[in-house]
Amino acid sequence: MIRHPVPAGFVALEEGAGVLLARAEIAEDLLAAGLASPGRWEEILGAAGPGPGRGGVARIEAGGKARLFLKKMRRGGLAGPWWADRFAGAARLLENLVVPFEVARRGIPTAAPAALLLVEGPKGFYRGWLATDEIAGALDLMTRLAREPAPSRDVPAAAAGLVRRAHDAGVEHRDLNLGNLLVREEPPVEAFLVDLDAARLHPGPLDIDRRREAVRRIGRSYEKRFGRSGPLGEDGALAWAELYAGGDADLLRGLRRNDLLGRMSLAMHRTAWRMKE
Repeated sequence: MIRHPVPAGFVALEEGAGVLLARAEIAEDLLAAGLASPGRWEEILGAAGPGPGRGGVARIEAGGKARLFLKKMRRGGLAGPWWADRFAGAARLLENLVVPFEVARRGIPTAAPAALLLVEGPKGFYRGWLATDEIAGALDLMTRLAREPAPSRDVPAAAAGLVRRAHDAGVEHRDLNLGNLLVREEPPVEAFLVDLDAARLHPGPLDIDRRREAVRRIGRSYEKRFGRSGPLGEDGALAWAELYAGGDADLLRGLRRNDLLGRMSLAMHRTAWRMKE
């Protein structure tokens, strides 16, 4: 069914309508949990309800060995309304088992993939369900900023600093938002970059244009949820450039170059958000 090599460290288990690609040491536990069946994934996700991003997430324990987060893979962008959960070919879905290990090798903390269920149909198109290791004690930044008491500035600063380190390492997360930045507040504060299905790996550090757009995406994600002030105070959406730069004046100037265009783009997004209310 799969016309691609099985990633190192994983085994392919064909059962029923799909193929479960599972990390070898927990494969039997995942089978026992019913994760070779798309119906079982949908049952678990349906019980968990909606979550951040394009779909819901659910947490399970498998065999007492693995605590996992499950999600259904969905498309965004222009193709989203037409092929919300179907991908042409399996290659992009299989990257979810490979890219996180390369991201971690480059020094960027992330969640390790545990399994991917692939189901073909119609011919040449695939649906996918992904399981990743739970990062104990971590919350997505969207959820944490919404909770009381408000976190110290160290928390968003750690997340913004992680994004900068990722960019320095050539990791571009093209769907960057507060929902795929996790933070753990137990001292020292730690941040993790997750949901890497839209990631692109570059041979060297990102240029300033890509960095600027990524920082603006985080700002838009923040303002869409919290408005113009929120837990970061006045003009909270614009504070991310300063957090990202971390005291580097030259970098901050680069991020704020073409600032008028950035503010115009933010204004257009504000109008679109109001129209959807």
